[in-house]
Amino acid sequence: MRYHARQLGYCSNVHPGESLAGVTGNMRSYLAAVRRARGLDSMHCGLWLSAEAADTLQDHSAMGIFKQCLQDAKLQLTTVNGFPYGNFHRAPVKADVYLPDWSEDARRLYSLNLAAILSGCLESEYSTGTISTLPLGYASAWTPAKHRQALHQLVRLSEELATLEEQSGKRILLCLEMEPDCVLETTDDCLAFFTELKQQGARLRYLGICLDVCHQAVMFEDLYQSLTRLHQAGIEIGKIQLSNALRLPMSQPQSTAGLQRLGEFADSTYLHQCKGRPAEGGIRHWADLPAMLADKADLAKLEELRVHFHVPLFWQGSEDQSLLSTQSSLQQVMDFLSDTPQCRPHLEVETYSWQVLPGAIRPKDSSGLLAGISHELRWLEDQLSARHLLD
Repeated sequence: MRYHARQLGYCSNVHPGESLAGVTGNMRSYLAAVRRARGLDSMHCGLWLSAEAADTLQDHSAMGIFKQCLQDAKLQLTTVNGFPYGNFHRAPVKADVYLPDWSEDARRLYSLNLAAILSGCLESEYSTGTISTLPLGYASAWTPAKHRQALHQLVRLSEELATLEEQSGKRILLCLEMEPDCVLETTDDCLAFFTELKQQGARLRYLGICLDVCHQAVMFEDLYQSLTRLHQAGIEIGKIQLSNALRLPMSQPQSTAGLQRLGEFADSTYLHQCKGRPAEGGIRHWADLPAMLADKADLAKLEELRVHFHVPLFWQGSEDQSLLSTQSSLQQVMDFLSDTPQCRPHLEVETYSWQVLPGAIRPKDSSGLLAGISHELRWLEDQLSARHLLD
C-alpha cells in the first residue's frame, strides 16, 4: 500500500492552543492554510488536544462544533498527540511535560477522553486511529511502585479501548513514544516493557509504539534496525513522528564553532536532552543543553554529540557545516517503509519548535511558519516518491 499526499499531515502542537477555541482557531488559521498551500481538497491532521480541550469535548454540543470545524477546514482527524497534558507553550515546560505520568489515574482518563473523541471523528473509511503518549514518565522520578501502577493503568486502558471498539466500531491504538531520559528510552526498553504488558494480560491490540525519529536518533539508534526489531517482535508501530535532531561530530576541525552554534539553540521553554558517544564506547548523558555546554572536560572525549531539538526535516546543517542534523535517520525510516509494505503507520511531521529556533532560521511571522511547514511536507512527499511509496 502506498501513501497519498492527503494522508501526510503535521502535528498541531507547533501552534499554541490549550483551549478548544484555540484548537479550532488553529485549524482555521493554520492547518487549513497548509492544506490549501499544498493544493489538497482534504488533508489528514494530527491534533494536540490538551486535557482541558479533551474535557470540553466530552460535551455533545462542543463535539458537534468541533466536527463541523474539521469538515469546514476539510481536515480528517486520524491521529492525536496525547503526550503534553497541559500548556505546551508556556515557559518553562521542561520536565513538566511528563506530568501526570502513567502511574496516575489522570493520565489514563485523559487518554480515554482522547480515544472517545478520535473514535467519534474517524471517517467511515478508517477503522483505526492512533494516540501518541509519553514513555511512562521521566526516568529520574520513576520508582518500582510507579512502574507497577503504570502497568495496571495501561492494562485497564486496553480493556476500556476494547469496550470502545465494541461500541463504536473504531479501534484506537495507544502508542507509547520513546524519549531520551525517560523510562522507555530505547528500543530495548520497549521490547522489555511490552513483554511485561503481555505477562500482565494487556490487550495488545490496543497498545503500540509511536516512533519519534529525532528521539531515537539522539540515542544513536539505527532507525531501520529499531523499526525492524519492533515489527518482528509483533509490536504494532501505529505512528511515526518525523523529526530531525542536531548532530555535532566532535572530531571535525570546526567542532568549536559547532558548539558555539549549539549554544544558540538553548531556550527556556523545552528540555533538550544531550547524548554523546565517547571513543571508548557507551553514551554520555546531559539533562539539558546548558549543562552539556558547561562540561568542557567530557566534551573533549566525545566522537559525536547529539541533541534533542526538533529542527525542520529539510535542514541539513548550518551554512558553515559546523553543526549538522540527523537527516540520515529519516532516510533510514523511509527505507524501512519501502522494504516493509505490510507496515503502514500514520506519518506525522512533528517540528513543534519552530518558534524557539535561533533567529537566523526562525520564521519571522505566521506566513513564514506556514511556508516552513509546507516545505517539510513537500520534502516528505519527495522522499516517499523517490521510493515509489506515494500515489
